[in-house]
Amino acid sequence: MNAFRLITLFSIAALGVQAADVGLVIAPAKRDEAIATAQRLLGAKEILIPADFKNPFYSQAFMLASGARSVAAATPGAPAARPAGPRRGNELLEAIAAGLNPTGSFVLSGSAILMFGQKRVKAGDEMTITFEGTDYVLVITDITPPNFTFRLNNEELTRSIK
Repeated sequence: MNAFRLITLFSIAALGVQAADVGLVIAPAKRDEAIATAQRLLGAKEILIPADFKNPFYSQAFMLASGARSVAAATPGAPAARPAGPRRGNELLEAIAAGLNPTGSFVLSGSAILMFGQKRVKAGDEMTITFEGTDYVLVITDITPPNFTFRLNNEELTRSIK
């Protein structure tokens, strides 16, 4: 009786496996048709972007924090405005500060934190900024809302957060 149950069980299992193998492979002509349809649907399509399109996901603060010279420089097709001659000292610091726009500040565990998009810095942190094709290391020296102070070389400048 026990052997009969085992034989019946194995027979049913073998029929199930054999029935499952019948419909797994489709005909080559139908397969070629399915591949052609998939390639047509997944093919690259040209995306047309209007000339006046402003990307909402890349704010000016993000561009500056990520090292872009400006939003205009990161926008394709926009002419880059660049003043003539090298800048030095306080003039360079003022020019960098004009494009340095923090998005906010908050206090966490007693220390003030300044935000540039998703980037967070606190007093004493360094930020690398690319300005006019050159990398500059700014040191955030003080954050006392509503102002923050940063230093480049020996020059310091205090700016408003908003």
